[in-house]
Amino acid sequence: MDLKIVSAPLTIFDKTTVVTVPEMRRHARITQPDEDRQIAEDIEAAYDFLSGPNGWLGGCSLLTEQWEAYARGPDDIRRDFNLPMRPFQSLVSFDFLQANGSYLPVDPASYLYDNVTGFARFTSVGFTPWPYIGTAHDRAYRFRFMSGFGTTREAIPSPIRKGIKMLASHWYNQRETIGTEGRSPGKEVAYGLVHLCGRYRVGPDHS
Repeated sequence: MDLKIVSAPLTIFDKTTVVTVPEMRRHARITQPDEDRQIAEDIEAAYDFLSGPNGWLGGCSLLTEQWEAYARGPDDIRRDFNLPMRPFQSLVSFDFLQANGSYLPVDPASYLYDNVTGFARFTSVGFTPWPYIGTAHDRAYRFRFMSGFGTTREAIPSPIRKGIKMLASHWYNQRETIGTEGRSPGKEVAYGLVHLCGRYRVGPDHS
C-alpha cells in the first residue's frame, strides 16, 4: 500500500515538545547550556528512530499526523484493507479512482471499519461492491486519515517518552560509531528500550 504524509512534516521544535531540552538536561545530568542544539538534535533523532512508517515501534505516529494511503483494487467483490499507520484517530476521506484520474467519495453505506489493533481495518458491507473503473489499479482506493496518540506530550505514553530520553542520552554520550568487535556498549540501551517500549511495538505483519 502506497503511503505518504499529508500534514506538514514535524519540525525539531515539535519533537522537542514531547521531550524538552531542559527535561533532557536533567535526565542526562548535563550542565553545559551551550550544548542545547546538540541535545535537541539527539531528541529529534530518538523521536524519529521510534516513530514513522519505518520506525522501531512499527508504523506508529507519536504526535498526530495526517496520512494518505492508496490500495489496489478490485481483486474481488469483498475487500479488506488495513491502514499502515497507527494509532488510528479518524477517517478524513475514502475515495475511489475514476477513469479520468480524479477521485470521488466511496458511499459510507458500503463499508465499515474497526480499530481493534490500532491499525484501522476497512471491510465492505456484505457483498456490496465498492465502485471501481473496471480494471485492477494499484491506486484504486485512496484513504486520508489521522493517526497518533495526540497533539500534546501528555497524550504520548510515558514509557515511550522515557525511551526517547534513554536513546537521546545514549547518543549524546556516544557521538561516534559505537561498539567494537566482540563488544556492544548499546546492549543495555536495547534491553531497556524493549522493556520500556516493547509493549507498543508491532511487527510488519501487525502482530
